[in-house]
Amino acid sequence: MNTVTAVRAGGAGVFTRPTGISDGARWLFLWLAVVSVFLALPGVFLTARDGLLALGLAGGAALVFSLATGFIRRSTPLASDLVDALAMMAFAVASPKVFSVVMIMFGALWFRSLYGSGARALLRVSVYAAALGSLFAVWPLVREDWIGTDFGAFLGVLPTMFFTVLIARQLGKSLIAREQSMGRDRVLAATGSQLLGATSTAAILALAWAASAEFCAATPGLRLILLAPDGRALRVEGTAGYFRSIPGTLPVEVLFTPPGVSGARILDPAPLNAVVGEPLMWACLEFEGQAERSWVLVGAPGKVPTEAILSVRGLVGQVALAVRNSQAHEELSNQARTDSLTGLHNRASLLSRLSAGIADGATGDGLQVLFLDLDDFKDVNDELGHRAGDVVLIEVAARLRASVRPTDVCARLGGDEFAVLLHGTGLAEATEIAQRIIDAVAEPFLVGGDSMTVGASIGIATPMAGVGIEELVHQADVAMYAAKAKGKGRVEPFTPGLLTVDRYHSIHA
Repeated sequence: MNTVTAVRAGGAGVFTRPTGISDGARWLFLWLAVVSVFLALPGVFLTARDGLLALGLAGGAALVFSLATGFIRRSTPLASDLVDALAMMAFAVASPKVFSVVMIMFGALWFRSLYGSGARALLRVSVYAAALGSLFAVWPLVREDWIGTDFGAFLGVLPTMFFTVLIARQLGKSLIAREQSMGRDRVLAATGSQLLGATSTAAILALAWAASAEFCAATPGLRLILLAPDGRALRVEGTAGYFRSIPGTLPVEVLFTPPGVSGARILDPAPLNAVVGEPLMWACLEFEGQAERSWVLVGAPGKVPTEAILSVRGLVGQVALAVRNSQAHEELSNQARTDSLTGLHNRASLLSRLSAGIADGATGDGLQVLFLDLDDFKDVNDELGHRAGDVVLIEVAARLRASVRPTDVCARLGGDEFAVLLHGTGLAEATEIAQRIIDAVAEPFLVGGDSMTVGASIGIATPMAGVGIEELVHQADVAMYAAKAKGKGRVEPFTPGLLTVDRYHSIHA
């Protein structure tokens, strides 16, 4: 896009004040300079004639165009400073007095000083001062009504010009820092709200890296990198901001990490600067959101802004707290669905999985329920005690897991009763799996140096339309008791006739 097109495309923006603090200040200073040009125009119209009038109007138009272009492009190349100086010289030559352009020059300095580096600002004011000084030689040659101008007044203006630039630069830095801080605060507040709804560690870390990327976007030059120990190296867990390359690890010499205590600090920044592509200043923050020690390194050119460190520290604290809460929530969830002795699913978890399987339409050959009860387990408790019984139950759970597939669900219902939920399995295959479980359980157990054996009887039930999950488990339970009645250590599929026997025993119990 060329200059004319850029100005046309952004022309509407020149007449509308931006919402940002720094952009709003630039907009005000732009109009200060533009209004200064228009206020000086009457003098040009009243005193300049013919060519001088055209020269003054052209100079004023060129200056306004140059300033507006700089505002739209958000930059001030050296060519713009030269255009400004020549345009102000042309306008001053057409003006009744040399110093009529000083007001315009100060307006332009206020506006231009909010862009670019400090060195460029000094170069700019020097160019403007040279242009103003040259007018004392040019103005008498082109104006017949020249009545002289005190050169000492010019020398008095020079320090004010440099002080104006200095003050404008400091104001610009303050406004930019304030705007960046407000941007980070907005990100921090939004992320805090989002973290309240995140329950998994992965989701929390994803939000953290998204917020880190927004921090870096709000603070040009800011870089973040998360490091964790990895033997004789530091593993790179993630980055935010521009990095020329992102290695998997960095030398351990990057950080000095006192063993067992906080207070890590940067020891050798060279490897960090190498992956960034430029020398930066770095600060180190502890991240306590993971089981292992890890550190967030914050880098920026020249100096890491104190406000940026505070914002990153706030984010690190929020994320660490959210991760700890997530881990606590996960632990409580596991406890709620896990049998504390064996680590298998508990009854509530089994019924939940069974309900979900039936809701997905897994009936007939798609889902099978195995109900297992140990044979003669009471003898173990009576002869060796309940502690030995617990050892047997834990080993039964391990053999149960080893006998089924990873997709199947093993549960302890209580006492010596277990259940297995088989997915994608027909009755014939379920019977084979059940027999494999019985054979595994029948292997001798070693308890306190003593070898002993127990058996297992298993009943199988298949979901049918109109049968609830509690009823389905009961059917498997009835089939299991039928297996025990036929001699124990065997598998018995459920049939409706078994319910008649179950009711008879219930009545005559």
